[in-house]
Amino acid sequence: MFDTVLELFPKTSPDYVTIKDDPIFNPAIHLSLELPTSAYRLQDFGYNDSILASVPTEIAATSCFRVLSDEGVAALYHVCKQLEAFTTSNPRISRNVRGGVYRSKFLRDMCLDPNIAEHLSAIMQTPLLPIAMPHQLGHINFQPLTIGENVDKWHYDTLLVDTVMFVTDPNTMQGGEFQYFLGSRDEMAVLRYNQRTIPTERIIAPDMPGAGYAVLMQGNYVVHQAKAVQDASERITLVNGYSYGDLSTPDYSAIGQLMHADAPKTVTAEYVRHIGLRVARQLQSAIQTPDFQKAPAQHVEFLRQVRDQLDSAIEQLTQAEGEKMRHFGD
Repeated sequence: MFDTVLELFPKTSPDYVTIKDDPIFNPAIHLSLELPTSAYRLQDFGYNDSILASVPTEIAATSCFRVLSDEGVAALYHVCKQLEAFTTSNPRISRNVRGGVYRSKFLRDMCLDPNIAEHLSAIMQTPLLPIAMPHQLGHINFQPLTIGENVDKWHYDTLLVDTVMFVTDPNTMQGGEFQYFLGSRDEMAVLRYNQRTIPTERIIAPDMPGAGYAVLMQGNYVVHQAKAVQDASERITLVNGYSYGDLSTPDYSAIGQLMHADAPKTVTAEYVRHIGLRVARQLQSAIQTPDFQKAPAQHVEFLRQVRDQLDSAIEQLTQAEGEKMRHFGD
């Protein structure tokens, strides 16, 4: 009578057209998980103790590490080429595909794969969960049709943690580098406000050995961009989003920004689902293992914290539409 299973992916869909030739994702064949050789910490980007106290890890961004095998790269490229027919644009990116996980089960299964999530959790030194908003899973960027136009502008992300993985080999093109700004969001804002050039020594381009390699970062705090391809080469990258398993970490979902990339009704439905799943996970302990030793006031405080999240979500949704898209330009 009662379904108490929390679905990681919704049973309903925006009714998108699915691709015709969708491989079956097999982690034993398609994954080749390796570790990064180095990582930057939030302190390296100039963030203070108050920011460090608000997140469960100091890891800010990593060097490149392998995620996919050669077979995995070939299968994902095959999927991306079919999804390219569904590219859209927004004020920051000329060509991208959002919602591909509704169109491809291969992409969905890869983005939700627990092997990858556990591997990334070990790198980030805190448990990670695939984000519950499907449009924040498997976002795909394609190079602009105009040679010399940046793939993506300097920005920080609309979610807490994500990977950026090359689907095509970055060593076969001129340009197209993925870059970090070695500084905080506020520092970049000051630079841009004063119309100052970003010092070259503060721009870091992680070495990308090839297709199927990725970086992992706290995208909400690491300012980054994707440079222009300077020849006719193909450039495809995949961005996959994660939430912290530590539910005491405040949620971050830039709903007003997402409405520039996706239909408002879709954004709203996915965000409500994301918050609902987050709250449900918090309530699970009270449902499954009630604590009979706590004082009534402690239970009241627990429910108050849950309610505060719902109140915050309602406030965000009522203020989301009409927000200007933020980025720091090229």
